[in-house]
Amino acid sequence: MTLCIPTQTFPKFRPDASLQQAILEMTRKKLGMTAITTDTGKLLGIFTDGDLRRSFEKGQRLHEQPISALMTTPFRSIDAHSLAVEALNLMQEHAITVLPVVQDDAVIGIIHMHDLLRAGIA
Repeated sequence: MTLCIPTQTFPKFRPDASLQQAILEMTRKKLGMTAITTDTGKLLGIFTDGDLRRSFEKGQRLHEQPISALMTTPFRSIDAHSLAVEALNLMQEHAITVLPVVQDDAVIGIIHMHDLLRAGIA
């Protein structure tokens, strides 16, 4: 899948990162999500703008929690060898706009619905 945003340009954090760190980086990168990974790049979960809103609704003490306590798991992802149309179908089926691209359990990129729209796939 060549439409994905490579790992060096999207936000990713270790599970012990603070919510503040994640939100600031998500804002800088303008993706509305961050990947939560091990040091070796294994994808453990994702944290999205929606997760932030749901955490507020639940009244969680956000400033006291690591990002791993707030991340979505299990999460949706797609294999690096999948077709872009498969990513589109998965995103539409689950009403999501961002999808991690994985290879051997490691996140190698992110595909965003806007990428699919620009490429004329959606």
